[in-house]
Amino acid sequence: MSKRLRGASALLFVAATVLTACSSTGQAADPATAPGPAALSSAAGPVTVTLWHGLGGAAGDALKAEVDRFNAANTGKIQVKAAFQGSYADAIAKYTSAVRDRTTPGIMLTNDVTTGFLHDAGQTVPAQAMAAANPGDVDLARLRPAARSYYTADGQLLAVPFNTSMPLLYVNNAQLANSGVDRSTLGTLAGVAAAARKIHAATPEVKGLVQPFDGWWFEQLTAASGSLYCTPDNGRKGAGATALSLTGDAQRSAIDTVARLYTDGAGLDTGTDGNAALTAFTSGKVAMMFNSSGAIGGLKKAGMTGYSTLPYPLSGDRASSGALIGGAALWVDRVGHSDAEQVAAWKVISYLVSPEAQARFAEMSGYAPINTAVDAAPAWQAFLAKNPDYAVLTKQFADTPAIPATAGCLTGAMSGIRAAVVSQMQQAFSGAVPLDQALAAAQQAGTSKIGDYRKQAGK
Repeated sequence: MSKRLRGASALLFVAATVLTACSSTGQAADPATAPGPAALSSAAGPVTVTLWHGLGGAAGDALKAEVDRFNAANTGKIQVKAAFQGSYADAIAKYTSAVRDRTTPGIMLTNDVTTGFLHDAGQTVPAQAMAAANPGDVDLARLRPAARSYYTADGQLLAVPFNTSMPLLYVNNAQLANSGVDRSTLGTLAGVAAAARKIHAATPEVKGLVQPFDGWWFEQLTAASGSLYCTPDNGRKGAGATALSLTGDAQRSAIDTVARLYTDGAGLDTGTDGNAALTAFTSGKVAMMFNSSGAIGGLKKAGMTGYSTLPYPLSGDRASSGALIGGAALWVDRVGHSDAEQVAAWKVISYLVSPEAQARFAEMSGYAPINTAVDAAPAWQAFLAKNPDYAVLTKQFADTPAIPATAGCLTGAMSGIRAAVVSQMQQAFSGAVPLDQALAAAQQAGTSKIGDYRKQAGK
C-alpha cells in the first residue's frame, strides 16, 4: 500500500475518533449563535490565537509572512501563533488528540477531504454565523462561488477557503505542434484523448497524457461529466451522503475515455504522486498533463519553458459540469475557546482572505486568490499579464458553475472512499481488471465506508 493510501486509511480512523470524542464528552457546540465585536472589545488584554496548518514550502512561507504582517499591525490587541503540524493528515491526527484534551487551536487550516467530519464533529462555529455576527469583517459574497459551494452544507458556509487550487491541463507546445494537434479541440475530454493518441502515434517514445492516480482525479472526471459522486445531492443536504456513485453513464464514459489511453499505451502511469507526473512532463516523456494549479510553482522551479496552461476539459454541458476545487479552508474552533478568542480568530481569517493578503499569498504560493476583489486590482492585472497560467486559472474559477456536481461529495468517509477508488482504478487503468468490474467494486467499497462512518456518527 502506498504512503498516500496509508494516509487515507489513517484519516478515516481519525474521523471516527473525532466523532467518538465529541459524542462521548457532549461538547458539540450549538452553531446557531456566534459572538460579535463586543466580545473582543471587552477583553481584559491582548488575545492570543493559535493557528494550526499543514502548509510547507512556498505556501508555508507565504502564510508566515501574512501572519507576521497581521501581528505587526495588531500589537497589543491580537497575536497569532501559527504552527506547522506536518502533512494535512498529521495535522488532523493532532487535532483529534487535542479534541480529547480540550487543547484545540483557535483556527484550524485543513484540507478539503476533512470537511465532512469537521462539520459533523461539532467543534467549530460556521463561518456564515461568524460573518453574520461580525458584519464589519470579511464579505463572504466576495469569495469565489465555486469555493464557497464546496465548503457549504444545508445552505450554510462552514469554513473560509484560503489556499485554493483547481485542476488544469498542461501542454508541451513543441510536442503538440510536431504532432499537428489543434489546440481548439482540447476543451473537451474527448478532444484531449484524441490528441493524446495522435501525439503518441507520431512519436511513440512520447506518451500523450499523464495524470496522478490520486483519488481527487476521479472526482474531477465525475464533476467534469456533470455527475454526482455520492447520493443524494452529493451529501449537501439533510442527513448527508448515503452511497457512493460511480457507475452512471456519463461518469463511466468520462473515466473510460482516460482509462483507455492507459490500457492502449498512450497514457503514462506515474502512480499517485503529482510530483512524479510533473517530472515526467518537464522531462519531455509526456506531452500533456492533468495536474493541480499548484504545479505552476513546480514548473517554474524546474525552469521549464515552452508549455501552456489550459482549462480542465469537460465531457458534460458547461452549464451543468465543471472542475472541483482543492486546497484547504480556515475553521474557527469554538469548544474550549472564549468568545473573545473566537472573534479574534475571525479577525485573523478576515485579514488572511482580504484582497491585499490574498494577492501576495497567491503570487508567492501558486494558489489562486480566493477573494474576487483581487481581480480588478491594477497590480494583479499586471501580474496576470506576465503570468498567463494564473489568468487561465482565474478564468476557470469564474466559468465554473456553483452546482452540486462541482461541490463534490460531502462526507466524513471521503478519505476511505479515495483509498477504495484509487486501488480499483489502478487495476482498471493497468488492464488487470475490466473497468466496469473495478467501478462496481469501488462503488460497493465506498458505500460501505459511508455506512460505517454514518454508524459511527450516529446518523
